[in-house]
Amino acid sequence: MLQIDPMVYPFFALLLLTIPLNWLASALFAGMIHELCHMIVTHSLGGKIHFVRIDIGGAEIRADVEGNGRSALCILAGPVGSLLLIFLCRWFPRLAICGGIQGFFNLLPIYPLDGGQLLRILTQALWPDRAYTVCRGIEAVSLIGLAGISAGLCVYSSAGILPVLLSLSLIIKAILRKKTCKRMINRIQ
Repeated sequence: MLQIDPMVYPFFALLLLTIPLNWLASALFAGMIHELCHMIVTHSLGGKIHFVRIDIGGAEIRADVEGNGRSALCILAGPVGSLLLIFLCRWFPRLAICGGIQGFFNLLPIYPLDGGQLLRILTQALWPDRAYTVCRGIEAVSLIGLAGISAGLCVYSSAGILPVLLSLSLIIKAILRKKTCKRMINRIQ
């Protein structure tokens, strides 16, 4: 079942006014490939997809998958699909750039991104008693590094304020989230 947050529509209209259409279409197509890869692998491994939700923060697939190994494969499928778009750079350079950026960004070890979910699976397997603390520590270091890189891009390049806004949204999500490391329902970004 597909759920679309009504706030997406004005946000998308704002994007249409600020980002060239060819770049926006490439980013949306790369996002669709990313989520489709999650869904294909989840379905092929016998997982059940409950819903797909699209909001301002991106897309979320709520799925049940048996076992940590299968969950990790389902989570990795999206970034791998995004990164595979890099091989299309000769024919679709914008799509390749958007897919590469999206794939690397989603591998950051920050929950709820795919890398953060993989980090949680790994820490639960290695250190079940300290998993939450280890996850939060790695996420904090990653967020500080991301904020520093974003500020540097804003000041020393022509990237504008967009990197700062992206890192700020991740920091706010990380601070305000209520889900713990031990939750068994998988959220695939």
